[in-house]
Amino acid sequence: MLLPGGLFEGGTRSRHWSFKPVSGRLELALCEAAETGSNTPRAVTQVLRLALAHLGERPVTEARVANLCVGDRQFLMRELEQHLGRSGGWFHADCTTCANRFDFSLQYADLPVQEAGPSYPLVRVQWQDRQICFRLPTGADQEQILEQPQPEATSWLLHQLLEEPECVLPCDNGFQSVVDAALEEVAPGIVTRVLTSCPECEAENTVELDPYRLLAWKSDGLLKEIHQLASHYHWSEAEILALPRFRRQRYLDLIDQSRGMIQ
Repeated sequence: MLLPGGLFEGGTRSRHWSFKPVSGRLELALCEAAETGSNTPRAVTQVLRLALAHLGERPVTEARVANLCVGDRQFLMRELEQHLGRSGGWFHADCTTCANRFDFSLQYADLPVQEAGPSYPLVRVQWQDRQICFRLPTGADQEQILEQPQPEATSWLLHQLLEEPECVLPCDNGFQSVVDAALEEVAPGIVTRVLTSCPECEAENTVELDPYRLLAWKSDGLLKEIHQLASHYHWSEAEILALPRFRRQRYLDLIDQSRGMIQ
């Protein structure tokens, strides 16, 4: 499978990737990585490092995952949701017109993916009589910007993305908007906003789709399954976590069936 953007290393663009097979061990590791703090970019890096079997022709490392552009990381997080058996489903939103909460169904496979523009990962911005080159932001940039004082964060990121560090950037307020639009045009990306109608008042609502929804998953459900299987079959945690998910679920179904027969 191909990333919509890709990772440039030594002048070569790597786009091929794959995930590891789903096992309880992987599921628990992903849940624990997602639960390790409030730094979302760092959690995304850890989750993808654990989940990816390969990224291009080189081993998957934390640094390489962090150096993926933001659009690729969002793409992989949504693909990972599907790999783990969550292909979309039911979402909810609060209507901006009548304030009623409503549900709507959505499948990720139905949403388009935007491929990177021809100049990826660079963009040249024309400003007055100057041409200034920037690169797209990465996961590493997202991690670092959280450590910057809020009033200076935007300026810091702009200089971080600058391909010519010695270049003096314009102070004009409109420059940032021009750069943002240019980066957006080149960036790969997934759909993070959908238009849906409220069933009560029929008003159209724009709903945000969290590309990092997977990080909200907790390990409680999996731990309960481990407890149930260990109590019934007396297997160790390691033995249970080594089972493929479909087999683990089958054993849980058999336990439920046997309880039903006893009743």
